[in-house]
Amino acid sequence: MKPLIGLTSYLVDQAEFGKERERGLPGQDMLMSSMDYSRSVEKSGGIPLNIPAILSDDYIYEVVNRIDGLILTGGGDIHPKFYDQSVEIGFGKLEKYRDEFEMKVLKAAIEKGIPIMGICRGFQLINVYFGGTLIQDLNTRLSTIVEHVGIMLPRYEILHRVDFTDGSFLNEIFQVESIDVNSFHHQALDKLGEGIEIVAISEDGIPEGLIHKDYSKIFAVQWHPEMMSEVHKEQYKLFEHLIQMSMGE
Repeated sequence: MKPLIGLTSYLVDQAEFGKERERGLPGQDMLMSSMDYSRSVEKSGGIPLNIPAILSDDYIYEVVNRIDGLILTGGGDIHPKFYDQSVEIGFGKLEKYRDEFEMKVLKAAIEKGIPIMGICRGFQLINVYFGGTLIQDLNTRLSTIVEHVGIMLPRYEILHRVDFTDGSFLNEIFQVESIDVNSFHHQALDKLGEGIEIVAISEDGIPEGLIHKDYSKIFAVQWHPEMMSEVHKEQYKLFEHLIQMSMGE
């Protein structure tokens, strides 16, 4: 049987739609997830399942108990309270409800021992969960001429190079020392969480790939492979890696 891969998703509060909404009825909250994630999972041999953001411990543990693997998807900024900092200039949109939900989902997935893949926000969430911190805005904290927020280009377009650590899982699955990637983040890892090991770095020194040294089934990337995969087929290898681990291979 194909493994069931859980995908975290947005809760879109009804207030975000305003008066002239195109979907649903007034007063309705909505579930939202990019189809790029689901298509990449399906084409890589898995069954995608969007997990609605509901803050119920029983619900979260029941859902995680039924899935074979988890993807922590991209999205808005993680509230700095989760890494004991105040909100700084340059911080983006808060998603406090989603933060709390995904921390619970990640905890349950770790306890179950299923494979976990983080993408962009998910990459950062894993670091924060294990006690790490984030640079809240690259433009205000670092000096770099490399663009990391590629909203001016198609979602699959290349923005910069990422170099892999020798012998890392990224070396093994891509069979190269570096690749070119897209980029849609204005934050970055700062202090590393306990057990977090960086296995990929952008050409200007930003962490782009990680594994957890004690939880071998946890890995994450800062770029968006799901947005690239239809054009850059090698990006499916990340999803195939998750699915193979979800099948116990």
